[in-house]
Amino acid sequence: MSNEEQRVEEQENIFELLEKAKDIFKQYGTFLGEFKAQKVVFIGDTHGAIDITKYAFDNFYDKVDLMVFLGDYVDRYPPLGVENLQLILEKMVQTDGKKVLVLRGNHESPITNYYYGFYDEVKQKFDDENAYEKFKDFFSYMPYAAVVNGYFCVHGGLPSKVDSDGNLVLGINSVDDIRKLPYPDTEPSDSIAMQLLWNDPREGLEELTFVPNIRGEGIYYFGKKVVDQFLSQTGLKGIIRGHEAVDGFRIDIDKKIITVFSSVYHGQSAGILYRNGDEIKRIFIGQDKTVYELDGL
Repeated sequence: MSNEEQRVEEQENIFELLEKAKDIFKQYGTFLGEFKAQKVVFIGDTHGAIDITKYAFDNFYDKVDLMVFLGDYVDRYPPLGVENLQLILEKMVQTDGKKVLVLRGNHESPITNYYYGFYDEVKQKFDDENAYEKFKDFFSYMPYAAVVNGYFCVHGGLPSKVDSDGNLVLGINSVDDIRKLPYPDTEPSDSIAMQLLWNDPREGLEELTFVPNIRGEGIYYFGKKVVDQFLSQTGLKGIIRGHEAVDGFRIDIDKKIITVFSSVYHGQSAGILYRNGDEIKRIFIGQDKTVYELDGL
């Protein structure tokens, strides 16, 4: 087989992988479901940091019952989004989506891909002129959320809607509301879906519900009042999410929200969250690949 033939075959294998993974997602739709497992590891935004993804699989795949990826596998730096996503999906497909849960991030979308690198990366790496369209189609089938051991797992945060008085209020009353969202949805165009991928928690909002977010129109910050309402209505314990470039982790709202960021492009540490029942470990991976752990939150 010539190098060119091998290159074409490798590209076709990736397209086949996308279809296999999409078939798994179709079984669940917008909400992956509710899962219970003793040992779980949560991985936040990797953005092409395949070394962090490999570290997670090498050190946890055989030791835990569940691995949860919180979105943003492509874009930014390094330009290894294709390889990073491929590795994650291969593991997901091997277990038929039962051990490796893969959620959608705001960078699994053409809204960001045209500006943050993934579109150009695909154009450079694939001969098929429709290659990016295949990735874009795949992204539209990715789920927005899951519940793991009583924790709401999502990339961004809680969404808002406008009530009959014109006020911004909590946009979902239960996880079942997520199941009702349009599917597939490319950008996504639905406001609730968009906010699940884009919204951020903030301390200090007190009695305020949602306030405009600097990320752009239709995106919001939400605070304690909204979080407490959501957890009370759903009976859930807390929220585990990604989306913000923090130094491994950030803990908000009386420890009810845990942000996990698993890339190092921002000049700080990558974080991986490990839970074994009530035991919690925060694993930090530094710029120089030095690893250290902290117990608890």
